[in-house]
Amino acid sequence: MAPAASRDLHPSCCGSPSSSPSSLFRIDMHTHIMPPSLPDFASFFPSSSNTTDNAYPWPNFRPSASSIIATPPKQPSQADKEDQDADENDGAIDMYIGPQFFRRVTRSCYSPAARLRDMDAAGVDVQVLSTVPVLFCYDAPVDTPPQRAAVRALVRGLNDHVAGVCAEMPERFVGLGTVGLQDFARVSSDASGEGEGASAPGQEAVAELRRVMGMPGMVGVQIGTSVELGGRDGGVMMLDDERLEPFWTACEELDAAVFVHPLGYALTRENPARWGKYWGSWLVGMPSETALAMHVVMSSGLLVRHPRLRLCFAHGGGAFPALLGRIQHGFNCRPDLVATKACGITPTEHFGGQHRESPSPSRSPGSPTSDASSQRQIWIDSLMHDPDLLEYVLRKLGPRGADRIVLGSDYPFPLGEVPVAGKMLTEDERLGRFMSWRERAGVLSLNAIRFLKLGREFEDKFQERWQQFEAANGISSSSGKQVTDAAWDGWRHRDSAIDLDEDGGVRKGRGSGERSPGSVGSL
Repeated sequence: MAPAASRDLHPSCCGSPSSSPSSLFRIDMHTHIMPPSLPDFASFFPSSSNTTDNAYPWPNFRPSASSIIATPPKQPSQADKEDQDADENDGAIDMYIGPQFFRRVTRSCYSPAARLRDMDAAGVDVQVLSTVPVLFCYDAPVDTPPQRAAVRALVRGLNDHVAGVCAEMPERFVGLGTVGLQDFARVSSDASGEGEGASAPGQEAVAELRRVMGMPGMVGVQIGTSVELGGRDGGVMMLDDERLEPFWTACEELDAAVFVHPLGYALTRENPARWGKYWGSWLVGMPSETALAMHVVMSSGLLVRHPRLRLCFAHGGGAFPALLGRIQHGFNCRPDLVATKACGITPTEHFGGQHRESPSPSRSPGSPTSDASSQRQIWIDSLMHDPDLLEYVLRKLGPRGADRIVLGSDYPFPLGEVPVAGKMLTEDERLGRFMSWRERAGVLSLNAIRFLKLGREFEDKFQERWQQFEAANGISSSSGKQVTDAAWDGWRHRDSAIDLDEDGGVRKGRGSGERSPGSVGSL
């Protein structure tokens, strides 16, 4: 990595800018929302039905005891009209899993009005909405018609709620849907009298994904790092499970972006003595779940079988970046255990988005080349809480690594970067030693525009804000030109057109001068 002093940047790029970074366009890729109410799941299981059908602990919401109102929260359309100065505890909800208290959430978790106030205060232009992961309910059984109907009502309700918020304010919200991935684990299409019209395993999940991608404002799907099946046959489906192949095929066909988020709470439920102390399941368990999911995805050949997939992993990829060296060493020293399905593409190549002209030593003749590793399939969000970790991750992501990090806050939850999404990127001066303001501006919005394929309108907003910031701070660029279609189409191939030094920086005299690894220069 080239030292910061050698980079051809205006001094303001390496420290505090004269114009506030709050003017930069911001798209928060990692936010959660839930509807103000859930279906009455008991209604799907008449008293005459098998009592084991309704043994699952369905999530349910109750007005919080700390709330200053004693009635259930209003629908979003009504909440939007409420007093702008309402206390944050007004309308708080207690979330339960069956009879067990899970967590308390404030109005900001379900009210678009409260959310918009927070966004405006934090300088966030757009939020990408996805459900609260505990509502995935992958362990809810789908073996009988009533069970499937209950899961269908849950999933459709979550998706309709997100899509409704996006439709009302398309300039502020875009959405990610939810699908019942446990549907792929069903053993048979009809075990209890649904007749010839019963769907095959996975068919309902794919149909819901298609429905989601046809709704205005919906641009992809959020999934878990694994599919916990609640102790049923199979126990768990990892993301490389062959039963999920139709799902990945549909994601490619529909061009759906995939956001992968860990569950965490399942660890405490399964082994409270190990994970229940000191918030261990959230602080250590979640990053570990994400690391394992990334390892499975990269080692299984999934990205080679589905080269058009785009996956973004939450929380900066969890523990995976720190484990990359160990995983790569395992790939090298025990390929019989690690590399048998990897098609010769190493973990370092996948994570770094590298294209190697010569095959890896473990690549067998006739196997797919490493071209798949250069297709920008692996992305992460910025939620790392540590500038030193961000610097390390940028090194591991490769010469253009900053292009594959999107802004993520985990709003509205306190473990995230709240109340100001992007605070570390815009206010921590330590970033000046390894990131240009152009790179940071990309993380704040441009990269999400590309990952989600949001279109020209959002690209133009980014460009307008960047040019204003650039002019106010005297930041030089090679041309200052607008983003063109050709530039976007050729983005991933531009490394071949510039002269990179051994550290991945641009050699002096080419382009716009020396830059740090990942610097995007002008667009």
